[in-house]
Amino acid sequence: MRKNKTLRLLALVLCFAMVCGLCLSACGKQEAQEPAQTEEPAQTPEQTPEETTEPEEPAQPEEQPEEPETPEEPAAASDKAILVVSFGTSFNNSRNITIGGVENALREAFPDYQIRRAFTAQIIIDKLAQRDGIVIDNVTEALDRAVADGIKTLVVQPTHLMNGFEYTDLKDELDKYADKFEKLALAEPLLTSEEDFSAVADAIMAKTAAYDDGKTAIVFMGHGTEAESNGVYAHMQEVLAGKNAANYYVGTVEAEPSLEDVLGAIEGKGYEKVVLEPLMVVAGDHANNDMAGDEEDSWKTAFTGAGYEVTCLLDGLGQVYEAQALYVAHTQAAIDSLGLTVDKSVAVGATQPVQSDKAILVVSFGTSFNNSRNITIGGVENALREAFPDYQIRRAFTAQIIIDKLAQRDGIVIDNVTEALDRAVADGIKTLVVQPTHLMNGFEYTDLKDELDKYADKFEKLALAEPLLTSEEDFSAVADAIMAKTAAYDDGKTAIVFMGHGTEAESNGVYAHMQEVLAGKNAANYYVGTVEAEPSLEDVLGAIEGKGYEKVVLEPLMVVAGDHANNDMAGDEEDSWKTAFTGAGYEVTCLLDGLGQVYEVQALYVAHTQAAIDSLG
Repeated sequence: MRKNKTLRLLALVLCFAMVCGLCLSACGKQEAQEPAQTEEPAQTPEQTPEETTEPEEPAQPEEQPEEPETPEEPAAASDKAILVVSFGTSFNNSRNITIGGVENALREAFPDYQIRRAFTAQIIIDKLAQRDGIVIDNVTEALDRAVADGIKTLVVQPTHLMNGFEYTDLKDELDKYADKFEKLALAEPLLTSEEDFSAVADAIMAKTAAYDDGKTAIVFMGHGTEAESNGVYAHMQEVLAGKNAANYYVGTVEAEPSLEDVLGAIEGKGYEKVVLEPLMVVAGDHANNDMAGDEEDSWKTAFTGAGYEVTCLLDGLGQVYEAQALYVAHTQAAIDSLGLTVDKSVAVGATQPVQSDKAILVVSFGTSFNNSRNITIGGVENALREAFPDYQIRRAFTAQIIIDKLAQRDGIVIDNVTEALDRAVADGIKTLVVQPTHLMNGFEYTDLKDELDKYADKFEKLALAEPLLTSEEDFSAVADAIMAKTAAYDDGKTAIVFMGHGTEAESNGVYAHMQEVLAGKNAANYYVGTVEAEPSLEDVLGAIEGKGYEKVVLEPLMVVAGDHANNDMAGDEEDSWKTAFTGAGYEVTCLLDGLGQVYEVQALYVAHTQAAIDSLG
């Protein structure tokens, strides 16, 4: 017995000596082993679509999948969670990019935390369950679930605008769970500090700057409350005034300043137009009906009746990146208050709230445009989370140059396809469905298919779903969606032009086919062109010439509004589409919205994922 113990001690000493020797050797070689960072080109392709050539990845041995470099613990092992609490909305076209936009920003900022969701409005929870089969916890259910799942650290981030009645109710509810977690913190709502007010004011001013022409009153509609916190609206008006935003006004639906107050404030100031936008996190019922509805008591009707030309912008603050960043900052402050740190080396999507051996890997080219990524790629991912709650939703990008840029600039770690597949194998995923956000079946889709073939024996079930534009039904649905989205501009005097990327692959035909589909729907004022193929910019300029158009609306026919949308389309450079159409004598409006933030497009990706799941039996 003593002899065996002595031998074990001797073995441990020998192992320790060997480890020390290896560590000393590694220290001498560390600098040589660390790969040099490649300098990014002056102009990086951000939303180069699916059909472009994928950036070259490091060469790897054929057997690489056998020994994936992945975390030691499974993805769902974290005992830390951030519970995002929202009032909620049944407006699908807003929920995924507003509430979901905030959640996505938190996923990227705190990759080692599970991101969970709860709504406070039971009527909305019930409606979503009955109408759409979407199950969302109320606060009590979410807290009980966290306790049952063994969460030890819980940070609760409300998406509330202010510290009002709902925030107080939430605080009271959390007090009941003070002894259920090792660490528990409640983060602040959006408008808390003077810095918050200033940042939100700057964001809404920048977002609506194109309308600030001296002849237009830009009116933001809040909800209003009987609580003392209703003062945030008057204070926001003061902050805007302090920034010389003379044409900006704030009102509320149910308190003060009222609609009548705002009408009185703009009267006699020479305004010809009014732009209405919600000062709310979500563009839900109040935004769509009380503000932009056609009923007699809506704000739109009131301002129209007062003689103004009215434009309604149905964007919630939750989809504005600067607002998302404030929520991230408030969550960080709450984490700091607990004396904790965040592990930024964890890849986005590696920490899951779903204990499952089934996963959907969403593969995108990627973009470093933060203000688009969370609501386009993120919007699609959010739709998949709601549709397939028993699947983990994971992320991979194909553009290594974008992955590297996000890591260096923002500390955001995103897997490439090989890393994501290796991680899924190491985490014990048995069923994997890969849903690309590609527009078409082009070069990148083929490359993805080839990559997946190498992993055919690594999963019990593996399926690749179709890209966006595959069937005739897909083309028709996307055409209907972009027509509905731009219907307000279709006045006979405006050419509505969608800019795609273009490719040398045969799949470039999708653009001409989309033009045919639009023509079949009598969308005579709609045109499709591409940046790098046909139809070209010159083709579109020629097509609209001589047809009596006075204005042109430009919008990307791309999943993400990234580099091509912001620069090639809407940039001020000599070779941009905006410059070309302006030079041809048209008044140009640029809409920087990617297809990924359109609910009908998200629904198509959900349908394609469902078809892939069905194919697995």
